[in-house]
Amino acid sequence: MCCRKGTQMTLNRQIVLTGPPGSGKSTVLDLLKESRTVVPEAARRVLARERASGGRGTGEQDPALFVSLMLDFACRDYDETKKTDQTVIFDRSVPDLIGFAAHYDLDDSATLQACSTRPLTFVFWFPHWPEIYTQDAERRATADEATAFGNHVRNGYESLGYDLIDVPQIAPSARAEFIMSRVGH
Repeated sequence: MCCRKGTQMTLNRQIVLTGPPGSGKSTVLDLLKESRTVVPEAARRVLARERASGGRGTGEQDPALFVSLMLDFACRDYDETKKTDQTVIFDRSVPDLIGFAAHYDLDDSATLQACSTRPLTFVFWFPHWPEIYTQDAERRATADEATAFGNHVRNGYESLGYDLIDVPQIAPSARAEFIMSRVGH
C-alpha cells in the first residue's frame, strides 16, 4: 500500500502529515517523535529565522522568497533523510509548496521539479477541524482561509498522483495509532 501510484516500498520510508493549518498535525507529531524521526515544518522554521533576522522572506512581505526558502529547507530535509534506513515522518513536505504557490498565485515549476525526484511513501491528510482550530502568532489565517489553503495543498498532492489517507478526527493518541497501523510500524 503506497500513496503514489507506482511507488515501490523501501526500508527508508518518507511519511508526510499534511492538511490545513490548525488541523491537529503538530499534536500528533509530538506523540510520534517519542519513537520516530520527525522533521518539523519548513514554514515555521523559515518564519522564525526571517523574523529574527529582519529578513523579508515571509508571506506578508515577499511571498516568492518565502516559498523559495521553504523549498530549500524542504529539499534539504528530504535529501538528508534519504541517507538513513529509517522511516521519517515529515510535518509537510515538498509537495505542500504547490499549495503555497497556488495560495500566493506564484509559479510552481521549481516545486514540481523538486517533487519529481523526491517521492513519498505515505501521505496522511488531516482535514480541517473547526472545533480545534485556533490562531496564534504564526497561524494568522481565519478558519475559512485555512480551509482554502488546505484545498490548495490537497489539490497539489492529488495532481502529483498521491492517494491521501484521511486521518479521522479522533483523540491525538488514536490518530497516532491510526497512522502507525497504516505504515506497518
